[in-house]
Amino acid sequence: MSRASSITHSLGWCIALLCLLPGASASSWFGETPGSLGWLWPWVKLAKPPVCIIGAGPSGLTAAYNLQLKGYKTVIFDKQPEIGGKCQAYYDNVFHPLGAAFFSNLTYTETLKVINNVSVSASEFSLAGTARTQFNINVTTGVTTRVVSPTPTFQQLLAAEVPKYTQLWTQQFANISAAGYKKGVPASLTATAEDWFRTNGFVALPIALTNPQALYGYGDIRRVPILYILQYITPDILLGFIGARNVYYTDFHQIFLDWTKKFITNPIHTSANITSIDRSGKYPYITYQKTYHFLMRNDLKEHHKKTAKQRCSSLIMAFPPTTENLDAAGLDYTPAERTLFPKVNVENYYSSAVSLKVPYGNSYIASSSTPGIPPPALGEPVALLVLSNISNISTTWSWGPYREYQSIDTAYTLLKDTLSKVNRDPRDPNATSTVVQDEDVKAFRKWDYFPHFDGPALAEGAYETFNGLQGCNKTFWASGLNGMETVEWAIRGAQDIVTSYF
Repeated sequence: MSRASSITHSLGWCIALLCLLPGASASSWFGETPGSLGWLWPWVKLAKPPVCIIGAGPSGLTAAYNLQLKGYKTVIFDKQPEIGGKCQAYYDNVFHPLGAAFFSNLTYTETLKVINNVSVSASEFSLAGTARTQFNINVTTGVTTRVVSPTPTFQQLLAAEVPKYTQLWTQQFANISAAGYKKGVPASLTATAEDWFRTNGFVALPIALTNPQALYGYGDIRRVPILYILQYITPDILLGFIGARNVYYTDFHQIFLDWTKKFITNPIHTSANITSIDRSGKYPYITYQKTYHFLMRNDLKEHHKKTAKQRCSSLIMAFPPTTENLDAAGLDYTPAERTLFPKVNVENYYSSAVSLKVPYGNSYIASSSTPGIPPPALGEPVALLVLSNISNISTTWSWGPYREYQSIDTAYTLLKDTLSKVNRDPRDPNATSTVVQDEDVKAFRKWDYFPHFDGPALAEGAYETFNGLQGCNKTFWASGLNGMETVEWAIRGAQDIVTSYF
C-alpha cells in the first residue's frame, strides 16, 4: 500500500469513528450540517454557537452587552459601514446629527447610563426654538415668513392643558408603559392622537404638538395611535416641547462608538448584508455578504464581497421588522410572522447635512394648511436647523408619503430643489438664493423610521401576537416596535428581551 493510500485509508477510519459519536457525522465534523454541534477529537463537543444579532443600533448593542454579562457569546451583523443604527452623524469640524440627538434626564434614564460611561459632551438645547428665529417655508414656492409667536390667550390655554395631560398620562398610560406593551393596550389608546385629544377636551395641546410629532419623524397626528404619542411625549418631554424645560443635545453616534469599544468584546461585522435566514434545523443559519474595501494606488477604492455562513444558537432581530426588511434578509417566515409583520408600518423619513447660506440662529419649518394639520408628506424637507455657529452645515429632515414607496433618489431631488429656493439669509428680504449643488449635500440618508402598528391592528391584539412570537424558531425581536422609536426604548426593549428569555 502506498503512503498516500495509507493516509487516505486511516483518514477514512477516523471519519467513520467520528460518525459513531452521538449527534456526529462526517459533515458535522467539517461544520457543514445545520443543526449539529459536531465533535472535536477526542470526543470533545464543539462550543455552543453564538447568539446572532442582526442590527448594530442601540437595540442590538444593548442586547449584546447584556448577553455578554450573562456569559453568552454573541456576534453582531449590520449592513451599515459603522455601528449606531440610526444614530449616525456627519463630521466636519463638529458633528451634525443624522439621527438621534436629544435626550432628557428624567425620561432617558437607561440612555443616561450609556452616556455617563463615555466622555462625550452634552449641552442644553431648546426644542421649542426660543433661542432661534423660526421661519415657515412654502416648499413649493420657496416663500418664507417669520413664525408668529403664540397669542397670550393660546399660551394661557396651553399652560392650563399641561397639568391635565400629565394627569391623564399618569391615569391611563403610566401603568401599561412597558416593553412590548405586555400589560395590554386599552381600546381607548388605539384611537388616533387627534381623536384622543378631542375626546379629552384638549384644544391647544394638539396644535402645539402636531409639528414636533411630524418633523421628528413620528407621523401625522390624525392617524398615529395615541399609544405611541403617550410613550414618546412624557410629561417631562412635553415641558421641553413647550419651552418650559430644556433637554440636552449630544453626539449619539460617537457615544455608541466609544461605549461599544469599551464594553463589547464579541465580534461585530459591519458592511454585512444578510441574504438568507434558515431556521429549519436545530440551529438557525444566516448567510451574509461582507463588503471589503481596498485602497488602490490611484486612491480609488476597490470593493470586494465575500459570502459566508454563520451558525447561531438563536437570533435577535434588532431592526424594524417590516416585510421589506425581512424579505431583503431572506427570512423563512412562519405563518404567524407572515400574518403579523405586514401590519408593521414605518415613516418615509430622511435626514441630511447640507452646506448652506442660512446663518446660525435661524431655522425653517414647512408650512401647513392650518394649525393642527402637519406639513404635506411629499418627500420635501420639512425642517432645517443650523446647529453650530462654527460650521455652515445645516441639518434637515424630510418626510415622505405614508405606506407608499418613495425612492431615495426622488427625495434627494426634492431636497436640492427645495433648499435651492431658500439658500439665503431669511432675515434679509433682498437676499437671493443660491442653487444647491451635489457637492453641497454632504450626507443624505433614508430611514425606515418609527415602526408601529396602526389603530385597527392594535385593537386586534397585535402586541399580544408580537409577544407570542418571541422565542419561536429561536428568534427574538427587539427594535423601536417594542416601545417607541427612541434611543431610550431601543435600549429598554433589548434589555427586556435578554431579561425575559435568556
